Amino acid sequence: MVLMASCQLFRKKPPAPPPEPVKAEWKYPGEWTGGSKPITSMVMNVDVQRVTLYNGKDVVGWTYCASGIPSFPTPTGEFKVLEKIKDKVSNLYGKGFDKNGKVVNSDFKQGRDLLPEGGHFEPAKMTYFMRLTGDGVGMHIGPIPKPGRRASHGCIRLPSKMAPILFEHTAVGTPVTITGNGPDYQTYLKQSAEKAKANSAKLAASKKKAAEAAAAATAATTLAPDDPNGPKGGVTTPPGTTPPTAPPQSAPDAAAPPIEVKPAEPANAPPPANN
Repeated sequence: MVLMASCQLFRKKPPAPPPEPVKAEWKYPGEWTGGSKPITSMVMNVDVQRVTLYNGKDVVGWTYCASGIPSFPTPTGEFKVLEKIKDKVSNLYGKGFDKNGKVVNSDFKQGRDLLPEGGHFEPAKMTYFMRLTGDGVGMHIGPIPKPGRRASHGCIRLPSKMAPILFEHTAVGTPVTITGNGPDYQTYLKQSAEKAKANSAKLAASKKKAAEAAAAATAATTLAPDDPNGPKGGVTTPPGTTPPTAPPQSAPDAAAPPIEVKPAEPANAPPPANN
């Protein structure tokens, strides 16, 4: 037993695993080496948040991107550029302002959030937009606060210096492959339908709450019919208004003499007798 224990002490340790290869540093925002060549395909990886650009089998550039956060994921799979719009704005997302022009919701979404009375909606810009799905997922200029991390509501944000290059060298119909950890398109559509239903319920609840608050405010400034401070007869006058007055009636003139009415004479009265 002692001999076996000694052998185990002198047994060689297994070799250490080889060190991981040093990953190439990717300098923000990207690189274009294609000159005037067209982009014939793109491959985007949502795990590393980069898009590789191809002309045939040759890599002609790459760019950082920012895809959808986990609660608003970008769908994965095979897509194509369906249309290109240089100066597009979102019809869903933007900022909500009150009647005084103050931002009250910097992440406002139509169909989910309610604007205050007198407020307005300012849509978010989606410049150099390239559509990938019919429901609005596409590539466009957008903020990338932390390169390498997800940040959007489902679209693929591009740096302002790289988006014009992709837009110029990409034609409608160009294949775009999206890989990495994310739902396939059919799962994405189901998730989107569930969110739309939840958003509709949230908006209905917000409208109901706003209506109740308005009714309460009106009730708080309106006198009850039996309130002794209110006008007689139970007629309530809203604050700040003047109660209606009846038109003046003319009083009889006491100084005027009575009018004497004489009976009418018969039409065929006999002539007066001569005395």
